[in-house]
Amino acid sequence: MESHDNFAYLLPFIFFVFGCTFLFLRRWGSDSAHHWGIGYIAAALGFASPLLLSELPVEARAIISNALFFAAFFFYGEALYSRFRILPAFNARIFFCAVAMAGIAYLVVVAHDLKGELIVSDLGCAILLLIPLWQTRGHLSRPVDRVLIGMVGLVVVETLVRVSSLIVFASGDAYSSLDDFLSSDYAFVMQVGASILGFLLALTVLGIVMLDVVGQHRHAAEHDPLTDLLNRRGFERATPDFARDAFPSGAVLVCDIDHFKLVNDLFGHAAGDSVIVGLAKVLRDGLPKEALAARFGGEEFVAFLPGVTLAEAGVLANAIRLTFGARNWREGGIDQQVTASFGVSSTARGDHSMHDAIGRADACLYAAKAGGRNQVVTEGSQPANMPRHLRVISVA
Repeated sequence: MESHDNFAYLLPFIFFVFGCTFLFLRRWGSDSAHHWGIGYIAAALGFASPLLLSELPVEARAIISNALFFAAFFFYGEALYSRFRILPAFNARIFFCAVAMAGIAYLVVVAHDLKGELIVSDLGCAILLLIPLWQTRGHLSRPVDRVLIGMVGLVVVETLVRVSSLIVFASGDAYSSLDDFLSSDYAFVMQVGASILGFLLALTVLGIVMLDVVGQHRHAAEHDPLTDLLNRRGFERATPDFARDAFPSGAVLVCDIDHFKLVNDLFGHAAGDSVIVGLAKVLRDGLPKEALAARFGGEEFVAFLPGVTLAEAGVLANAIRLTFGARNWREGGIDQQVTASFGVSSTARGDHSMHDAIGRADACLYAAKAGGRNQVVTEGSQPANMPRHLRVISVA
């Protein structure tokens, strides 16, 4: 009996601590942590309800505790929807909870069927998790996601096994009252199983939430907030290290917006920002999937295209130039054409770092500017009045 009492106090405390921890972690931008926190606090209150609500009638305690457990499993499901960015079946799940609670109220108040109440309650909680589990099955792109879904699946399996055991081994009058049930071996096994799986699930969620928070902060540190492209720091971390890695064959593209200061002066900085975002989108859509694109500051963009030849990069840059130059900016308050200039180079065996290739592409960009702007210049020849080793491949 003493062990039963220990679990009666320990389990709500464990769940409550985890719930508060998840709510605290919500401050760092994890939306799913918010739902996990509410779910674990609701479960803690559900386990503690026999102690907290001891002055209420047995029927009221049973209905309230079941409502709290339904709330817990409902928010566990909401946490899964939030994490995997799936539109939740909110209304359907709320309706299911209402129907299940109506059935539980009938079994408790009218039929006085404790066994039926437990079966409906546990099955209802399992179904509330099965729905989001089924809907997230095609969104498990990372190993941590599979671990999380595996743990949630274990919670569902444990609940279903417990219900099956109750149906098979417990007679209809096995427990004459809620107090008899709370002191039974079944309740003790239920609390042990819930405490072990709940603790393991909480540790899993805590680890994943911490990874998410760290990932979000790293993303913020390595990405430009306006365009969501890599910033200079993120680009340098993502590109190969020439000293340690195998030679990274590929091309480097450098571009910036022509007469960008004039755009800001004539139409305002908000319009200028919309042009920067527009060029970032054209780059993202026009470059290969494996390309690393970054905003180095102001209106200057740099991209590394692994495995792409100089000629191929020139063609890509020209297509991006044409797409960007054809864009209509009237929605952003700009009533004139905005163009960009591009410089393209390739990595070379003698390069000490990516900055050597970027330096050559930057010289090409300077030549494009000097040659009249709105064009792509690649390294390789020496037109008149341009830096050495440059070749114009496209001039508007």
